[in-house]
Amino acid sequence: MTNKLLPCVLLALGLLAACAPEIKKPVENKSVEANETEIIVPPAHETNIANASEDAPGVAVNLAPDELTLVLPNGSARHASFGIAKADAVKMLTAALGNPIEEATNQDCGAGALGYAAFRDGLSLYFQDGKFAGWDLDGRENGKFTTGNGIGIGMTRKALEAAGPAEVGETTIGHEFTMGELSGLLSSDAPDGKVTNLWAGVTCIAR
Repeated sequence: MTNKLLPCVLLALGLLAACAPEIKKPVENKSVEANETEIIVPPAHETNIANASEDAPGVAVNLAPDELTLVLPNGSARHASFGIAKADAVKMLTAALGNPIEEATNQDCGAGALGYAAFRDGLSLYFQDGKFAGWDLDGRENGKFTTGNGIGIGMTRKALEAAGPAEVGETTIGHEFTMGELSGLLSSDAPDGKVTNLWAGVTCIAR
């Protein structure tokens, strides 16, 4: 190629490069990152109707001093821990128990105004500043919920103390016991006295 043609060739290549379409970088998909913080409830039970025993067979709710746990038939678990948003906690429990039978705010609690959602079988969730803060269980429907080591409504004091160290005393609300962060009431302080109530976290226990 002659030296005279070289500038023309370079000019033509430059014009082609200028006309070539710009290659755009792919847009990052942030949906995965957003979904990582989403609380997932059992897919088969997202559209519950009233009776949870029919809607979510085999889904158990376990009690703990700092949360409620949904245990699915395959053994996997969903944790509703204290501090999660009210909407998320209600959604998770609704997936297992059906819709709450009552939702309101109690202005007369010792901790101040607390929101609550009452479910069937005597289980209620309490909310403070829009966050899940505590739960309460009574025996109005022979409560079917227990802790991981079997503590539940109807358990005797003898069996309770066999499950772990418990402090029992007479208070303004009756024969009250504490086991770490878990609290409750007994029908009497005798060995055959039975657990009538359980609670943990911030609740609205009238004293």
